[in-house]
Amino acid sequence: FHAITTPGGPDVLGANAGAAERAVAELRREAGIALSAVFVPSFDGETDDADWAELTAMRSELGAEEVLLAVATDTVAYEWWIGDESTLQPDAVQALIDEDVEPAVVDGDWSGAVVALADGLQSTDVVDSAMPSWSAARTAVVVVVLAGVLTALYLVSRRGSSASRESGPARAQQS
Repeated sequence: FHAITTPGGPDVLGANAGAAERAVAELRREAGIALSAVFVPSFDGETDDADWAELTAMRSELGAEEVLLAVATDTVAYEWWIGDESTLQPDAVQALIDEDVEPAVVDGDWSGAVVALADGLQSTDVVDSAMPSWSAARTAVVVVVLAGVLTALYLVSRRGSSASRESGPARAQQS
């Protein structure tokens, strides 16, 4: 769990910080999704909050199975980001944010917003079943490993067949 606080102080999540941390840990353990939450007083005058969240995600080098919730506590604004290769459906995540996270943000319940997002992301309703659950990097590694195994099997089988061809005529000459 990653919470960045600024002049608002380290208590931005309040008394329920432990609940937020547990919900995020369970999300990672159960669904393999890492959730980061960034709390700042404002988005520093950015015209598009989505740009702020995306820039923050890129600078933090967040990956495909990571989610970022950015909250500007003084202006009660929020935005979210998911990786391009994520198995999460953006429309379903937006609906989750609108229905469960936004009310907590509007109420100033920052830890409640984190818990609502973490709990909602564990739902199968937000996972795009058409998307592969592996990233492109994992797929590339699997392809390379399989190619290596197949090449090794081919070479071993050729070696075995050439060895049997060499020993075959030798046996015939001995008899």
